[in-house]
Amino acid sequence: MAGVPIEGLYVDRNEDGILNEDDKYRLEKAAPDYFLGFTSTFNYGNFDFSFAGRANIGNYVYNNVQSGTSYANLYQTTNYLNNVNSIASYLDFNIANDDYLSDYFVQNASFLRLDHVTLGYNFGDMLDKIDFLKLFVTVQNPLLITDYKGIDPEIDNGIDNNFYPRSRTILFGLNARF
Repeated sequence: MAGVPIEGLYVDRNEDGILNEDDKYRLEKAAPDYFLGFTSTFNYGNFDFSFAGRANIGNYVYNNVQSGTSYANLYQTTNYLNNVNSIASYLDFNIANDDYLSDYFVQNASFLRLDHVTLGYNFGDMLDKIDFLKLFVTVQNPLLITDYKGIDPEIDNGIDNNFYPRSRTILFGLNARF
C-alpha cells in the first residue's frame, strides 16, 4: 500500500549514520497562511437573514487521534473499546508499538466554517400593546467544509487530541418591546 508508514523505519535526515533528535523536523506549520472572516445581513420586507463565518487556509495539524487509533496494542492491552477491528481498520494498518513520530499523520487542516445563520420575521407593531415583536431562529455551527480527516481542524497548538465535536445548536427566540 502506497504512503503507509513502515514501523520503526526513519530517515537519517542529516546523514550522520545515527538516528537521534537531530533527525527530527517539522513537516508543516500549524499557523495558517490566511485568516478570513465574513458576515452579512439581508432584509426583505419583514424578513431578515444574517450569517457569519470564517476560514483558515494553509494550516496543518498532527492528527494525534488518528495516530492513536493506529496503535494496535492500545486496544489489546486496555480493552476499553468494544469494536477493536473497526477502529484499527480505520487506517488499513496497525502499528505494534506506540511510536507516533510519523509525518503520515500531519494533515492539511484548511477549513471554511459557518459560525451561525439567523432568520427572523418582524411583526412590527401589529398588536395594540406591543411596540415591537420579532420571531427568529438561529443555527450555530451549521457548516464545516474541510479535507481534514479528524473531528475538527480548528486546533490552536497544531496537535489534535480532540474526541468530541463542536455541537450544533438551534435557538428559537422571540423579542418583544412593550
